[in-house]
Amino acid sequence: MSSVIKSSSNIIKLDKFILAPRLFFFFIAFICFDVRALDGAGSEIEKGDVDDRVYQYHVLANKLQILLISDPKADKAAAALNVKVGSYHDPADREGLAHFLEHMLFLGTKKYPEADEYQAFISDNGGSHNAYTSSHNTNYFFDVNNNQLEVALDRFAQFFTAPLFDEFYVDRERNAVHSEYQSRIQDDFRRGYDVYRSVINQSHPEAKFNVGNLTTLADRPDDKVREDLLAFYDQYYSAEQMALVVLGNYPIDVMLKMVDNRFNQVPLKQSKVVPAQLNEVLFLEGELPLEVIFQPVKELRQMSINFSVPSIADLYKEKPLDFIAYILGHEGEGSLLSLLKRRGLAESLSAGGRDKNDGTAAFYVTVQLTKKGVEERELVRSLVFYVIEQIKQKGVEPWRYEEKKKHDSLKQHFDSEKMGRQLIRLEGLPVICLSIRLLMLSAVTIYWNGTTRNS
Repeated sequence: MSSVIKSSSNIIKLDKFILAPRLFFFFIAFICFDVRALDGAGSEIEKGDVDDRVYQYHVLANKLQILLISDPKADKAAAALNVKVGSYHDPADREGLAHFLEHMLFLGTKKYPEADEYQAFISDNGGSHNAYTSSHNTNYFFDVNNNQLEVALDRFAQFFTAPLFDEFYVDRERNAVHSEYQSRIQDDFRRGYDVYRSVINQSHPEAKFNVGNLTTLADRPDDKVREDLLAFYDQYYSAEQMALVVLGNYPIDVMLKMVDNRFNQVPLKQSKVVPAQLNEVLFLEGELPLEVIFQPVKELRQMSINFSVPSIADLYKEKPLDFIAYILGHEGEGSLLSLLKRRGLAESLSAGGRDKNDGTAAFYVTVQLTKKGVEERELVRSLVFYVIEQIKQKGVEPWRYEEKKKHDSLKQHFDSEKMGRQLIRLEGLPVICLSIRLLMLSAVTIYWNGTTRNS
């Protein structure tokens, strides 16, 4: 990767591509909100008006949380288990270890020792499976024909009770992780994320190399990577750090028996997981504002203005970032986008935010620029901040909030049926895991950005 040079004016230049025809801009600033953890125990599960599924939440004797969803119309059954540990917990000298464990976990258990038995069973019964590792979470999920749910759960549960981590496959999976890393070296999003990691506070866990490669996962004298993997699994893969969602066309009591007989065997180790709140800040005092410019591989003219904000988990009902994104992302007359288009500066605009489960959240405004917009990027940025300042100074008309509130309420109550039917059919997306938000918000925010994925 090319070197990054920081100038006294806080402008980062990569490969000396400044104002090239294809540019990606990265701008960072701060804004603030409060924090509160959500305790899902005993939470009432609200359903949409046309949602005929039955939901039931339980905590097993070993403190593993489960959400069961009975849907007589479900085409397939599905399950997802989230472990509240991720790449932030990688040892400093073993970057990518959480991701490597995700790979190794699938390769045989005491009851089902064949390395590819689980994968073959799922495929032979009309299903699919996958997993991903993010900063704070590792998530495993599958779908399968309804009549094979119990047998699939029996295999699935073994990963969390008696995995083999067979030394025979260590080198194979180490190379698989390395290949995954190499395959995305030319991916523009990945390159942008690598640049981002290089300019933030290097003491923050976000700066870690979270994928892993042959170097970080290499065996060393008196330090085998499998030994580190076993220690990591023993420390963090404990029942109280897990949440499970299961969906099928069975009655709730039948699914509860399927789950309880198997997942109550997951050891309760009272893990000492690193708290989500971090002492390190993403950017040190005086680092912001910061502009980063780099040359993408593909044809791309884009400006992304990113704000690092404290967690909005406390405000999950009010959804302030969603509302701000709704205002800034409006495309009609009088909107920011209409102004940029009228001046020939932009082709499209999007805005959004997410909680990052580390005491912070992120908010972004991304503008797809025209060639003129690239040349006048300072004007584009000024117009974005002008609109933000107007909202800050003048507020927003109450009718806009009510409109958004009504829209979201209707979506929840009348789209839930459609979303539920697609719950296990959305290719490549662990959508079922979103249900765990009802259980423990701090454990299951699914991040597609910066996520490593096993495919």
